[in-house]
Amino acid sequence: MKLNLDYKDFLCDDLFVYWRIHPTAELTSFWEKFISQNEHLREPFQHAIAVFAEIQQPHGSYLPDEVTVSRELQDRINRFRKKKLRMVSMSSAAAILLVALITALYTVTRRENTFSDKQMASIGAVMIQDKVQLITGNQVVDMENNATVFLTEKENALIRDSLSRKEIDLKKNQSNKLIVPFGKRSSVILADGSAVHVNSGTELDFPSVFTGQTREISVKGEIFIDVAKQRQPFIIHTPQSQITVYGTSFNVSSYTDEKNESVVLVDGSVHIKSDQGALMLKPGEMAEVNNGNIQRKQVDVMEYISWKSGYMQLNKNSLTEVLKKIGRYYNVEFNYAATLNLQNQTCSGKLFLSENLDDVLQSFSRMTFLQYNKISDGTVYIQKTEQP
Repeated sequence: MKLNLDYKDFLCDDLFVYWRIHPTAELTSFWEKFISQNEHLREPFQHAIAVFAEIQQPHGSYLPDEVTVSRELQDRINRFRKKKLRMVSMSSAAAILLVALITALYTVTRRENTFSDKQMASIGAVMIQDKVQLITGNQVVDMENNATVFLTEKENALIRDSLSRKEIDLKKNQSNKLIVPFGKRSSVILADGSAVHVNSGTELDFPSVFTGQTREISVKGEIFIDVAKQRQPFIIHTPQSQITVYGTSFNVSSYTDEKNESVVLVDGSVHIKSDQGALMLKPGEMAEVNNGNIQRKQVDVMEYISWKSGYMQLNKNSLTEVLKKIGRYYNVEFNYAATLNLQNQTCSGKLFLSENLDDVLQSFSRMTFLQYNKISDGTVYIQKTEQP
């Protein structure tokens, strides 16, 4: 039976992606042998190579090491010797390789409705603050994007980024605040060993050390946290709820400009309490809080935590929602005609969040019927792609 594959299947294949980024004699031989035994796939195979070449692939930290690739290649060769190669679907490990490409490229048009009476609509608001800041007492420390703050039991902090390392003293018995503006990210390793990934537009309050019967922090914005297991419960305060955990991994999104707050559980268990109710979450579930009301949903957790790995996983997300996330991530505002009805359009796939906004917008354009014009004041104008 012949394999029925198109160019998108190759673009979704982890080994194909790595071969196009880091071609080796062994990988080239592997694919040449595969195509020679599947001549009917030569055309989509060449098409996939051409499409990949058009995408500007940054050589960043999201590529696997050579040992992982070598092991994967050997596994593929072993399977290939037994039977014809079957392209594998993406696993959590393959996701690291796929962040550079767009998969399942399609746009779903819902029933059209008018967006508003205005001719233009905007998403996002550009923040002036450019630096990540750590505030402790009267001391303000500016940090680079993606800097990590390591707390110690001696009530000091080691700040490390790609360029430098420095140590600062923290104020005793005083809360510290990490401010991450739109367009930036950061991380904090708390004194108990809990790891916090802090997304754009977020404020995180935390103590220098945890004392007493509980470990407590506060957040406005979005974090992914892997809580260290200890006897003392870990409590997160948000504008709408209180989240209690004992050792688990989950995502919290509580932006002040959003009506809903969400808590998505990866593993373990968490207890969420609001003014109107409470519930316990299980892995793979999301709690959505709106004006104190809590609703439980089954979700694909990767849609909510992929940002910390440098990509967006989309599953029929509205274009207004996608643009809002991109706007926060890169500190830009999107402006478009209301007649485009973007709230009634959806897209699916994977969007790599590279350091180059143009790359991201080009990929977004490929996923949709839209094109963009970027200007210097932080506003991106969106319009419908003109048909040739």
